[in-house]
This record gives sequence, structure tokens and C-alpha cells, in this order.
Amino acid sequence: MKDGKFTEEEREYLSHLPAVSKVSEDRIYYTDAFRDYCLRVYHRGESPSELFRWAGLDPKVIGYKRVERAFARWRSWEASQTAASTETGDEQH
Repeated sequence: MKDGKFTEEEREYLSHLPAVSKVSEDRIYYTDAFRDYCLRVYHRGESPSELFRWAGLDPKVIGYKRVERAFARWRSWEASQTAASTETGDEQH
């Protein structure tokens, strides 16, 4: 990564990872399956950085801040999903 942008080689590598749906010069788009898996395992106590490493997304390469922001977005999304389920009575027991 140079100046916050991924090199062509990095984009090529990232685009072939199962956890990545697409990648641009400065952004990684993750699959819903990766997001869901990460949230499930995170709630069991695993660290976000370790989950990204397991997926081939080493935080040293993509940046720790990128991992933090992804998890912040995902937790916010998860909370909104839970709230929507509660409001509509779709909670699973």
C-alpha cells in the first residue's frame, strides 16, 4: 500500500480472496458471508485482526484501521438488523 492506495499487485491478490467481493484502489468490499462469519466468531471472543489474518487479509498489509472500521460498520449493521427484527416481531427464540 502506498499513500493509502493499494498497488495493482495488492489489488490482484485481494480480489482473489474468498472474503473479498471486489477491491478498488482505496477500498475493499467484503462478502456478506465473510461479514456474517466474522460477527459470529467475534461474539465468541476472537479478535477482529485474527479473523482478517485467517482470511488472508493481514492487518499489517491492509491496515489495522481498515479492520476496525469494517467491524464498526458490521456491528452497527447487526444492531440495526436486531432492532428491525424486534420491531417486527421476527425474533427467533
